Amino acid sequence: MSGSRGLGLRWALLAAGLGVLMVMSAACTREVVREVPVDRVVTQEVVKEVPVETVVEVEKEVVRTVEVEKPVEVVKEVVREVEVPGETVVVTKEVPVDVVREVTVERASLPPLIIGHLNSFTGSLSYFGATHRRAADLAAEHVNRAGGVDGGSVVILSRDTGVNPVQGVDAARALVNVENAAVIVGALASGVTIPISTTVTTPNKILQISGASTAPGITVLEDDDFLFRTAPSDAAQGVVLANLAWDEGHRNVGVMYINNAYGSGLADQFEKTFTELGGSVSASVAHEDSQATFVSELEKATDGDPDVLITMSYPGQAEVYIRESLEGGYADKFLFVDAVKSADMIEVIGWDALEGTLGTAPGSPTTPALKEFLASYQSTFAQEIPDEPFTAETYDAVVLAALAAAKAGTTTNSEAIRDALRDVANAPGQAVGPGTVGIQEALRLIAAGKDINYEGASGQVDFDENGDVFGPIEIWKIESGAIKSVGFETP
Repeated sequence: MSGSRGLGLRWALLAAGLGVLMVMSAACTREVVREVPVDRVVTQEVVKEVPVETVVEVEKEVVRTVEVEKPVEVVKEVVREVEVPGETVVVTKEVPVDVVREVTVERASLPPLIIGHLNSFTGSLSYFGATHRRAADLAAEHVNRAGGVDGGSVVILSRDTGVNPVQGVDAARALVNVENAAVIVGALASGVTIPISTTVTTPNKILQISGASTAPGITVLEDDDFLFRTAPSDAAQGVVLANLAWDEGHRNVGVMYINNAYGSGLADQFEKTFTELGGSVSASVAHEDSQATFVSELEKATDGDPDVLITMSYPGQAEVYIRESLEGGYADKFLFVDAVKSADMIEVIGWDALEGTLGTAPGSPTTPALKEFLASYQSTFAQEIPDEPFTAETYDAVVLAALAAAKAGTTTNSEAIRDALRDVANAPGQAVGPGTVGIQEALRLIAAGKDINYEGASGQVDFDENGDVFGPIEIWKIESGAIKSVGFETP
């Protein structure tokens, strides 16, 4: 290579005809000089014609970046192999080039994808709030490390619902109307998710994905296809719970459930399946969210001395009435569900007092995708993830929203993001997983126009026509001061 100013570019030329010499060099605005591979789109001026008999031109480019905005003069060395009858003559010649100007074409980044996360930092589900917040933040961090949505970062705005429908609706309105959130992830409680859908997200055509709302009523909700969930319906958990109760030898049971869409839906499905098996429900008693005592409800639920008391409540209530049940002698044997799968709650009551208690919860066997999520959570937050329900589902909801935005080519048009959601979540397509590397590959495939099938930390997240997913139900057990997985059942 040679040149009077800048860095010269070397060509090896081997074919015939008239060749047009194209050169590339770069100018930018930094005082640092470096050699970098060229992978940008450039346009160049034709500089000179070189007559030859047979020339094949092969280019190898190295760009010298000089931090001064001005044209760069270069000299190109041309090596020609000329065919002459009876001999081959190699001619080397320096061809001066007047001015070469490089034009860089760059695509502007999309604006941030704003995701409103409706969580529970206060109220009866506050036991789970901190973990779900970290799961959502971790998902956004992974997407941003992978390059974001066409360069646009993912921004999580977390708001507290207090497990209160009115507070939740107000928080959702602020996120949509003030913060311009394009996607809502949440809420945790079905009794909050449903009114948010009917009064905020659906009327405003905003995509909503809950990672934890499991009420069967969500399946048939009139939501204009704007409400999805990454957690399976309690239509599945109710069946597995009833089979578990029967298999454990229980024939007469009492039920305590929270008086909202989650509790009533789960209680109805359980009773239907359990009675079909031949069992009986002596009493199914609803309670409200905030009560100082649950003695009255306990008396009704345990009337007739049932074999077991089944708790379909949130930790904030179950912590109170399980302790009251043990201290008052109402019941000492329980079956738990997903909403009371809380180590913090069990710690307050006492691990020994609940030793051997079984429960159910939507979950997934340990997969490479789940291991990736758990390891990343631990390394990011310097702690193991608590054994609580739906954290992986919340992570997946955020990732899917970002991948759908990339597929739709927008971070602000929620309806377009909604329309692309099944495209990135469902088969067919190349399977991709969570974590920075998995998401980076997913974004690369999307940019190349390829189909993807996101297999999440929580398992498969294939949405049906109702926005529901299907998955196994975990059976878990309180044993030796810990929550342990016993196995998985598919109804």
